[in-house]
Amino acid sequence: MKLHPDQPLDLREVLADLEHYRPRRKGWAWRRHVPDQRVGPFVYRDTSAPLKNSVPLPAAGYFGGIDPQGDWVITTEIASGRFEDDLRRMRMAAWHGADHLMVIRTTGQSHVDGLLEGTPEGIGGVPVTRKQIRATRKTLDAVEDEVGRPINFHSYVSGLAGPEMAVLFAEEGVNGAHQDPQYNLLYRDINLHRSFVDAAEAKRVLADGGILQLDGAHNANATAKEAWKVTPELLVQHALNTAYSRAAGLPDALIALSTVPPTAPPAPKLRLDLPYAVALRELFAGVRFRAQQNTRYMEADTLEASVTHVLDTLISRLTSADIQSTITPDEGRNIPWHYNNIAGVNTARQTLLGLDGLEELVGLKRDAAFRAQVREVKERAVLFLEEILEQGYESAVAAGQFVDSGHYPERHGDGIVRDPAGGDGAGTVIERAPGYGAPVCSHFGDNVYGRGGEKPCAAYGGCTLCDPAKIVYIDELDPEDNVDRRLEQPLAERAAGLLRPEVEKHGDGIVCVTLFVPADPRTAEAAALELARHMGLAAPEVISRRVLHPAEGSVFEVKGVLDLALRAALLPGEERRELLPEAEIEAFARARDLRVVAATVGEDEHSVGIREILDIKHGGIEKYGFCCRYLGTSVPVERLLEAAAEEDACAVLLSTIVTHAGIHEQHMRRLDALARERGVRERLLLVAGGTQVTDAEARACGMDAGFGRGTTGREVASFLVGRLRDR
Repeated sequence: MKLHPDQPLDLREVLADLEHYRPRRKGWAWRRHVPDQRVGPFVYRDTSAPLKNSVPLPAAGYFGGIDPQGDWVITTEIASGRFEDDLRRMRMAAWHGADHLMVIRTTGQSHVDGLLEGTPEGIGGVPVTRKQIRATRKTLDAVEDEVGRPINFHSYVSGLAGPEMAVLFAEEGVNGAHQDPQYNLLYRDINLHRSFVDAAEAKRVLADGGILQLDGAHNANATAKEAWKVTPELLVQHALNTAYSRAAGLPDALIALSTVPPTAPPAPKLRLDLPYAVALRELFAGVRFRAQQNTRYMEADTLEASVTHVLDTLISRLTSADIQSTITPDEGRNIPWHYNNIAGVNTARQTLLGLDGLEELVGLKRDAAFRAQVREVKERAVLFLEEILEQGYESAVAAGQFVDSGHYPERHGDGIVRDPAGGDGAGTVIERAPGYGAPVCSHFGDNVYGRGGEKPCAAYGGCTLCDPAKIVYIDELDPEDNVDRRLEQPLAERAAGLLRPEVEKHGDGIVCVTLFVPADPRTAEAAALELARHMGLAAPEVISRRVLHPAEGSVFEVKGVLDLALRAALLPGEERRELLPEAEIEAFARARDLRVVAATVGEDEHSVGIREILDIKHGGIEKYGFCCRYLGTSVPVERLLEAAAEEDACAVLLSTIVTHAGIHEQHMRRLDALARERGVRERLLLVAGGTQVTDAEARACGMDAGFGRGTTGREVASFLVGRLRDR
């Protein structure tokens, strides 16, 4: 399957022949650090190889469109409920620099004691099945070719079916997985003994499959009442899972600690979080670190969340990480939306690029005060672990010593209590019989096969890990709840050229509007909802509110459904100007000694944009032979026409950035009117430009053309030559 940048993902092609699909690569892939890499005008210290296709950060246009890629893997977590929509989102995320794509499972899959099959719709995530994995991995194979970088696919080996999921992942080329028996026990109430027995088997399979394991300790932070007090326990949970993973055969290179800075502003975040981050990395040197971003203190405000996540990423760079995980800024209010996955990825990559080479500039203090804080975190963790060793892990769990809101050794008695003999799956652990033979080669513990040193599965003709032909592929189980049924309407609408807005799922019609209402909060919110209804939005709902002043007003984000489909072929579009060849532009301009006058008009001091259009060093129109006279900023409109007469110019370029109260339109109309009064309008080409200027708007104001944000000197030169030549 081959993707084309100008064509959407063909879901029918993705789903075709999945029973014969085999992953073309297995195991985790890291980025390759390129020291002192030159990208455009800069030399970077902390970057990796560039992408073949990507979408640069918004400000990249000022630096030649560069898109340097950081040296850490970047994660985004996706949870639409429909895997076919996840695939499109994954492709978008990869173009923005994500190379660790994590799929959240549907609610309740942790408690299913076996594998799911087919493609039913999920809630809060997708049902992870063989068909879903194959469709995803097949798509990511093509995305890897499109962007030119390996893409790691990730899901969860936890819950009652941990070993079965691990084998499935190893068979199907999943690259990363969460596996932590404490997660099962504490947060899913799965039986303690079942969790640890299953974990040993699952971890062995992950090790043999080269699958990177993430632990689940960060969930203590997300669950704790006062997260900054749970840091000793976080270290203990990391230690327990790391030790158990090593015992099961996982090498340190495949063990990644999922660590998260515990707090968020208005708490003094760096002062609280940095000692913990340093202690963690010192205690667990040698393993990998997946730096998570804070979710415990997220509300509905996406800007607030993004700022917190910038600080989280700063902590990562001040210490160390191998993976920078990202959280969508809207996770605190809804299932993450398409564009917020991308926003989260861009928050991380923008921050990391801005911090490039930070260790050359600053370092953490090593004075007594800071080191004492680091040591205190370690001491509390060691005491916590000693108490568990003294009384036993089962007793600690039964006593509710995990996720207690006290700062250990302080206890508040409000931790998570689990009965070691209870929980889901209680009583299902069976003692292994003598002579047990494992059904696959990857196995923890005694196995009757392979004792002579041969491959274990050789005794029975091969296993599914060694011979994919032995895998039994099940397509669908439910004739109604499946991907083919869900795609009927979207594919029919696409074939008809229909477009609908969406944020979660194809054509869901959800839109979001931002409104400021100048009233008290209660009145303002009621008004915001009513205004949304008058806009034609069905089921409006306030998803974010911020009081700017209790009497002066509040700002709201309101989502609703716009049940409207448009035909793409009938949409009005601004006519695109065909650019003349550069040699043709230059030959015409130099032969005629073409002169141009330009200025930023009104009371406007902006000059960067107009200089880039004019100056030869920026690729401006001077390079083609135009003689340019730049009058400066805050120039009266009249002065432009006077200078045009002095220079015998053929064109006037008017730059107008300030648009308050339509002042830019007034300037354009004034220039046109004065040119007509002085009898020079037919001789002069009048061209306006600015960040808010459009061609249609400029023409309506009497200009010959208008150019907006992102315009190049070649575009302006091509227009001038084309129009002059037509005369």
